[in-house]
Amino acid sequence: MDIKYRNAQKEDCSKIAEYINYASDGILDFLFEDINAGMTVTQILTYGLEDENSHDSYKSVIVAEYGLDIIGTVQSYSSIYHRIDDEMRSFFSKEKLEQFKEFYESGIDNSLLINAMFVNKDFRCKGIGTKFISLTKTKAKSLGFDKLSLFVLADNLNAQKVYYSNGFKIAKEIKLKKAAKFNHKSEIYLMNCDI
Repeated sequence: MDIKYRNAQKEDCSKIAEYINYASDGILDFLFEDINAGMTVTQILTYGLEDENSHDSYKSVIVAEYGLDIIGTVQSYSSIYHRIDDEMRSFFSKEKLEQFKEFYESGIDNSLLINAMFVNKDFRCKGIGTKFISLTKTKAKSLGFDKLSLFVLADNLNAQKVYYSNGFKIAKEIKLKKAAKFNHKSEIYLMNCDI
């Protein structure tokens, strides 16, 4: 299977946004449910990805391609950006952000954060996730980081298998408030690995 990996381009933003939303497994749908402004979550994410001056633009993404189709993405940036900032406060309600307070206050110092990783279900178990982690480790080294970090839902056992097999360990268990319901257990794991 001839899978190619490359840095994302601006024209990829819509597909990347779709995959980031899938990777969130309902969390982004929950956060954005009262904010539509006539746009879907994917459309809002696409708009954000197109902002080349943002830390989480398409420039922070690597894509996997099979033929002409993007079959997976990984987005990574410095963990210092994993926080509730003024932009988030202006966008999301105080009540919703309060439910994710511990999540946004948790992180691993001097790490490159894998914000989202997703592989199309037809291409899973083919080593794409492991390749994404390897490419992200190379990126982290080149930027001077000594660790990778990520968050994963406690009941996402398939993703955890990939992370464990690539050297990740649980650093913290984060409990979400009861009101934040996304058909999952109310825990998220913060995981990290040395590079």
